[in-house]
Amino acid sequence: MSKNTSANTARWPEIDVSGWAETKRSLHLYTQMLGKIRVALSPSQPNWMFTPLLFTAHGLTTSAIPCDGIAVEALLDVFTSEIIVRTSAGNQRRIALLPPRSVAEVYRSLHEALAELDVPCVISRIPQEMPDTTPLPDDTRPAAYEPADVARWFTAATSTACLFEEWRSRFFGRSGVQLWWGAFDVSLMLFSGKHVAPPTDRGYLLKYDLDAELVNVGLYFGDEKTKPFFYGYIYPQPADAPATTIAPAEASWSSALSEWVLPYDAVRAANDPDAMVESFLDAIYELCFTEAGWNRPDFSYAAPKRVRARPS
Repeated sequence: MSKNTSANTARWPEIDVSGWAETKRSLHLYTQMLGKIRVALSPSQPNWMFTPLLFTAHGLTTSAIPCDGIAVEALLDVFTSEIIVRTSAGNQRRIALLPPRSVAEVYRSLHEALAELDVPCVISRIPQEMPDTTPLPDDTRPAAYEPADVARWFTAATSTACLFEEWRSRFFGRSGVQLWWGAFDVSLMLFSGKHVAPPTDRGYLLKYDLDAELVNVGLYFGDEKTKPFFYGYIYPQPADAPATTIAPAEASWSSALSEWVLPYDAVRAANDPDAMVESFLDAIYELCFTEAGWNRPDFSYAAPKRVRARPS
């Protein structure tokens, strides 16, 4: 039986970047600023897990970061269109994103807020994993920031993050759901706990990213030329991965990306979008045991029974 189509459309809205490219660019750069704060202040963790942003009910957060004996948090609120920086000392500063301001103006205001809060942090100037590397304080071009477009993106991102959170509850091991602000993708990572040799030809970031046995699935929002898609891969890559067909039928192997992909539009069009994404996750996870050598009992988690009060 199919689910309610209007409810599907509401939870999985149209997010093709070609229709909101300039707003997406602004949003991406604002998240980069927050991510760079987290990188600058956070203690290191394996596989760069101290760097991504986390989801809240209103947007994205660095989470609480230790800094000179207090905690610092920076948030982007989708619904009030502002960046908020606050500390455990009870102080905060708000940076309005409307009317639209240049990237340089927001960058300057964020630095001023950090200084006023006595947070010793310099935000790195250069955008990461973006084709345009104009330094943030020099990017004075007129900006666009349309709240309706951002809210629509946030709906799709939240639907994905919530689905990932529920799906990973079966996994007994280190895992996380986050937004990687470099490529701007929602990601779920599962780690087996084993060290592996990282690739030697893929740069500094991947040297410390791919030094662990893992599976990574996520939603990439695309760009003006690339439509959004779900992706998934296992590292180290199973030998027969390129020839392995997985569910659902709409999924396929991308030789260019070396990962399985599932078009977001196929999910939107499905009678049960959640079930389609879950079948994609299930298929890739199954390969961890049948092709990648993970031992299923080591990662199976049987949650304790919980009694939840229900409204009468």
